[in-house]
Amino acid sequence: MKKSKWIFWGAGGTLLLAFIAYFGVGYYIYDLFTTVHPHCGSPYMDGRREFTPASFKGVYYEENNIDVTPYLVKNFETVEFPARDDGNTISAWFIPSTTPSDKVVIVVHGGDVCRQNTSVLLPSGMLANNGFNVLSIDLRNHGASQVVSKRFTAGVSEYKDVLGAFDWLRGKGYDAKNIGVVGISMGASSSMNAFGAEQQIAALWSDSAFADIPTVLDDQLTLNGMPLFFAKAVLVVARVNGTNMDMDAISPIRATQKFNGRAVMIVHGSKDEWVNVNSAYRLHDAAGKSAELWIIDGTRHVEGMFVHPEEYQKRLIAFFEKALGK
Repeated sequence: MKKSKWIFWGAGGTLLLAFIAYFGVGYYIYDLFTTVHPHCGSPYMDGRREFTPASFKGVYYEENNIDVTPYLVKNFETVEFPARDDGNTISAWFIPSTTPSDKVVIVVHGGDVCRQNTSVLLPSGMLANNGFNVLSIDLRNHGASQVVSKRFTAGVSEYKDVLGAFDWLRGKGYDAKNIGVVGISMGASSSMNAFGAEQQIAALWSDSAFADIPTVLDDQLTLNGMPLFFAKAVLVVARVNGTNMDMDAISPIRATQKFNGRAVMIVHGSKDEWVNVNSAYRLHDAAGKSAELWIIDGTRHVEGMFVHPEEYQKRLIAFFEKALGK
């Protein structure tokens, strides 16, 4: 009887340790993937923090260094406004078009970077130099916007910042039919969530969005050589760690159900190592007949605009000229 008792307690202890270890690793992965360096503090932004619409370099991956002279914009101003619903302070640059325009596009950066990133400044310059005003925002916990925590929630809360930008523009007198959004990486997924939540936003250009958090988590685990076995642990930790990441309630793939025939362009690199290109196909299929798809052959995550800047600009401008009000 005593031997059986010890076997029972031994087995129970082993299971408890395995449980602790499993979720301990899950927390480590969660912490690694969601940590934000506020105020553009991520190591990636070294050498980029002083970039502005008037002065930046065409660097992305080390081998990408394009001439950005055609995309520089002299005039811009810093503005602030509250995010929708929770009122967090969002900082942004308003970049007026180089020619008078009543059209405006909100540009949204990716995770753990900020509006100084080249992948934001490049499309912003393309737009501002071709007849569109631009509102380039810092998401919460990023750049100069309010620091609520040192984590991002992969668009689950950040979409409210995009909606705050839309509300600010409406308050400035811009007609909703003349307002579009460009989202980059996590900013694209946040923008998709916002596009689904706000029916008045006229058009969405999404570059390298993920379809849902569980799928992109698998992509990230694979990229970092970690077993997919830990994905469930990460999702549980995300739910109970105070960030309230309700993946079932809000995700880009769910947001497509509310696109309702509005203009959407889904852009993705065929060799994206951060977000598998399958996400683009899924989002395009779910978004309906009004959605267009541009898979940029041979390019990695958000790399298309640097490898084919002239074609990217041509397609970007043509999309918004057609989609926004005449």
